[in-house]
Amino acid sequence: METFKIVINACFGGFGLSDEAIAMFRERKGIADTERPTYADEIARDDVDLIAVVEALGGKANTQYSEWKVVEVPAWLREKGWLIEEYDGSEHIAEDHQTWC
Repeated sequence: METFKIVINACFGGFGLSDEAIAMFRERKGIADTERPTYADEIARDDVDLIAVVEALGGKANTQYSEWKVVEVPAWLREKGWLIEEYDGSEHIAEDHQTWC
């Protein structure tokens, strides 16, 4: 079965990447230090460079209030659509469903 990876926060708390993780991400993307700051919430969770950084750094990618985890999900989810749901910062991946009100 084909899969793809998504990064989620696996603990209750805040949302952020460590300074080391941000620096490594910026380096991988070729973003100069003089350009505007990079914020974790602006990075797509299925970004291959984000995934590589979290896998390379492990716990060093975390902040005091985050615990990053790379999750593999079925490839068909890309077509169906997915989203990250959270409760007090602890996240999980869900299939995107249509709703009407």
